[in-house]
Amino acid sequence: MSLKMKNTATTILFCLLLQSLFSQERALGTWKSFMPYGQSIAVCDAGDKIYCAATKSVFSYEKSTGTIQLFDKATGLYDIGIKTMNYDIANKVLVIAYNNSNIDLLYKGTDVYNIPDIKNKATTGAVAIYGISFYGTNAYICSDLGISVIDLAKKEISNTYVIGTGGTSVKVYSTTTNGTTIFAATDEGLKHASFNSANLQDFNSWILYDSTQNLPKKKATYVTAFNNKVYAVISANGSDTLYEYNGTSWVNKWSNTNNIITSMNVVNGNLCFTVYDNNGTTAGKLGKIDAAGNFTIQNSTSQSRPVGWFESNGTTWIADIWWGLLKINQGAEERIVPDGPGSSFVAQIEIKEGVVSIASGGADDVWYPNYSTDGFFIYKNGKWDNHNGSTDGVLNSFPGIAGVTSVPALGKTYFAAFSKGYLEYTHADNSLVGHGINNPSGFLEPTPMALGDSRVSCITADRHNNVWLANAGATKAIKVIKADGGLNQFAVPYDISVIKKIVIDQNDQLWMPLRYVGGGLLVWTANGTIDDPSDDKFRLLKNEVGAGALPDITVFTVAEDKEGNMWTGTNAGIAVFYCAGSILSSNGCDADQIKVERDGYVGYLFGTESIRAICVDAANRKWIGTTNGLWLISADGKTELLKFTEENSPLPSNTITDIAIDDATGEVFIGTAGGLVSYQGDAIAECRDCNAAIVYPNPVKPDYDGPIAIKGLVDNAYVKITDVAGTLIYQGKANGTQMIWNGKGYAGTRAKSGVYLVFSTTDAGKEKRVGKILIAN
Repeated sequence: MSLKMKNTATTILFCLLLQSLFSQERALGTWKSFMPYGQSIAVCDAGDKIYCAATKSVFSYEKSTGTIQLFDKATGLYDIGIKTMNYDIANKVLVIAYNNSNIDLLYKGTDVYNIPDIKNKATTGAVAIYGISFYGTNAYICSDLGISVIDLAKKEISNTYVIGTGGTSVKVYSTTTNGTTIFAATDEGLKHASFNSANLQDFNSWILYDSTQNLPKKKATYVTAFNNKVYAVISANGSDTLYEYNGTSWVNKWSNTNNIITSMNVVNGNLCFTVYDNNGTTAGKLGKIDAAGNFTIQNSTSQSRPVGWFESNGTTWIADIWWGLLKINQGAEERIVPDGPGSSFVAQIEIKEGVVSIASGGADDVWYPNYSTDGFFIYKNGKWDNHNGSTDGVLNSFPGIAGVTSVPALGKTYFAAFSKGYLEYTHADNSLVGHGINNPSGFLEPTPMALGDSRVSCITADRHNNVWLANAGATKAIKVIKADGGLNQFAVPYDISVIKKIVIDQNDQLWMPLRYVGGGLLVWTANGTIDDPSDDKFRLLKNEVGAGALPDITVFTVAEDKEGNMWTGTNAGIAVFYCAGSILSSNGCDADQIKVERDGYVGYLFGTESIRAICVDAANRKWIGTTNGLWLISADGKTELLKFTEENSPLPSNTITDIAIDDATGEVFIGTAGGLVSYQGDAIAECRDCNAAIVYPNPVKPDYDGPIAIKGLVDNAYVKITDVAGTLIYQGKANGTQMIWNGKGYAGTRAKSGVYLVFSTTDAGKEKRVGKILIAN
């Protein structure tokens, strides 16, 4: 059996140490996850704290202090996307099951052990895990395979029981045991076997309850032993019935038409279960059977959908799929939701002046609208401001936020709604105004075959504070909201349906990837006269020589590098237009594909990859997002510097949706199909005070063996590090305004204890001392 371990306690302590050393700076090469917490799918009592599972990750809430701790791939877990979880108070272990069948064991809130066996067995998709129960030192995992037994002492799977009729697999949703009999809720009904049988692997050992014991042979979803009795849930015709077993026969304990029981567990001496009205007409219900056998059921929060609850010292805790974690004490209700984006969907990321704006997405891969009301998210000063259909009603009329662009000079952010138009958000008063087909009149045109909708597929702002947007299917598909508020629109002399993205280069040319139908890359310029369409220029780039020479007609993204070259991401790798300034000249020009050598073979750069995002950092290096992970390559594209996948990093998914970099900090924000993360890069563009560099960590302590960052240099400065006697120890070149030193000299050995001086070239090309580093060994 396979076993992996991460010591989260050590990780947390190390991060705190780095935070102290760096004066709140992020450590280079570290990751941070930004997961949504507004929906809860499970809650567990762990004595002094609560564990709550959100849809993507887990957090704990300390009862006495209210301290919240996040558990995700960046802080020690092995996966994302929680299917279910349960806590064993006897062994002090939280068992987390993921949507992809992976399993983590979190001991005492610190140590994480990974058990990927069920995940690795899956050959045709994930094996769904439905329930987790405990007895002695074992955890029983219920799944599509049957029942897998985890030995919590050895931290491995010790047995698997396949109990379907004829020895086939059957979905098992829940198990329980009273020490003499083991019960299993399955798709075939409720089954039981002798707990001490030596042959539980034999399906013949498992007997199905039927009408003889007054229990229907219908799908059973939950079963729990409690107070010398057994309780089971039978599902039929859209309604659930709770049955009680006294050792001889089953009796109907509770049922209600169209009501579905969504959880059942024994917590703090009570059997607790939650109920949801399948018609959605009444509030969820909280059911309880106490140690004396008293049965109660009550409505929970109005219009809520509870999926787990319990009582602890007079406080009620509820996990709700709509509202998150709820704490109710003496009638006072508190919603406990850690800070995070509104959802895990990321279509576009924009960063301006340290503010991160995210569009949650308005269409699928072939640009069919999804009408999502997840809205948009703004990250500023370490806090999230989320806007969705619940917080801003206008988003219900303008769903599907496909694009975002900010204009700081105007105090506004604009959003493309791939359904009805665009929205204008004013930061000063937090107002959000939607602009559809009739507002302003005549500006937006109806999208053919869209039932009167005016779909805006993308939006961006230029350096002159004009806002450009694309009106899908319109005769004048390119439109602009000028900085002075004026409006213009421009016809395109090609048959195009959807412009997927607008990127504006330093020559004010618009580069626009087009939808699959026809495909290609459209380049357009107003030629410096935004009010005079007579001199506009166009060119449609395709995959033929002389017409762009793109490696593939499907283009997803375009990015301009520091030298004015346009890097184009297609479904078959990358092409670079080194001739961007003359792309619209009479002769035009074609793209070039970079040849690289890997494993002894020469081929085109990412020639077999679908390129979904390209972002250029302060050192002119390129971050490349694909459907197979994330790369950092050198400025010329010929050297692979970093490669990250969901297998070797905290990436939630190998499918990258967008990348943006905060050049002031070097933080790289990565949108994926599984959510948003950031990576602390080492290239910084801004130089706030190039007369004094910031060195971190400083001092460098004996147990630190990581990179030493020298920040605040002249762009791409040459840097020398000497001892106090002037002996050269190391020299190198900054990535943007930051250089990384490994603390070693040219011989590869760590520098001795002492003070070291940092010298850097200035804007005038002169050398100047800009800092000191204290190294202690």
